Amino acid sequence: MTARQLWLGVFLAMGCGRSSPDRPPVAERRADAATAVARFPLVVARAALHTEIFGRADRTPAPTPPADVFMTTRYQRGDDTLVAYETPVVDGPRRPAVIWIAGGFDWGIDAGTWIEGPPENDQSATVLRPPGLVMMRPSLRGANDNPGRPECFLGEVDDILAAAEHLARRPDVDPARIYLGGHSTGGTLALLAAASTARFRAVFAFGPVPDPRDYGPGGCMPPDASDAEATPRAPMAWTNAIVTPTFVIEGEHGNAAAFPDLARSASRAVTFLTIPGADHFSALQPASRHIARAILDDRGPQPSIRLDAAAIAADVAR
Repeated sequence: MTARQLWLGVFLAMGCGRSSPDRPPVAERRADAATAVARFPLVVARAALHTEIFGRADRTPAPTPPADVFMTTRYQRGDDTLVAYETPVVDGPRRPAVIWIAGGFDWGIDAGTWIEGPPENDQSATVLRPPGLVMMRPSLRGANDNPGRPECFLGEVDDILAAAEHLARRPDVDPARIYLGGHSTGGTLALLAAASTARFRAVFAFGPVPDPRDYGPGGCMPPDASDAEATPRAPMAWTNAIVTPTFVIEGEHGNAAAFPDLARSASRAVTFLTIPGADHFSALQPASRHIARAILDDRGPQPSIRLDAAAIAADVAR
């Protein structure tokens, strides 16, 4: 795979509004916005793009999950309300939480979120729901009965950031210990979210691509889409802005050939893990078990996540 010549356009736009008792003063909000622009230019690049690329919306309602596994909730993104599954609220101390984004191109939620798959291809993320860890599975724009249309790695990033803010308000969640993970196209979205915020404690991206055009004719982005459309959706253009500990994970027989393009300008916060003997799917469940344990052990003032590719490979081989 060769790196594409990427276009980058960043437009600075400052908002203003009337202050209120529950919002910072206008000057303070402007200063915060300026800091975010300087730190995460992808936020502005996404906002500046008036895209002409959309996927097909699927209005199938999210099915009712088993009550002991998930509850159906709604989270807010601007004026829009979107559906999600969350593990039930429990009494006790605040706990770490993970948002998980599955693969595919509609990013909806269905029974696959609670039905565990075989070890060699378990895309349910069931192993990321041990006791003591909260999980949220948000449905993104244009999926289920959500408003809007899929935007192929553009507006979906805003949905994920809104889901994190929703999760942070749960009474049993530690807002300083919210993690993000995703597989395949969900991993690509996870990388774009990591390049857009410092909200997450750590991010885990399984098998992302450098540029959404790399998914080919079967993807949501036309392979001949312009750089202007593709760049705000292309993780390889923004990994240099990632400040959150981020782990890009893939089996050696999967999409690991994408790592050089993703790593070319990546910040020191990004770690690449190639799992020997694994492919795009068989690395997922074993690595997720290691991630769940690492999250539960990550209790200090600063993130202390450690993942070992050889240890994960040993579990793949079992």
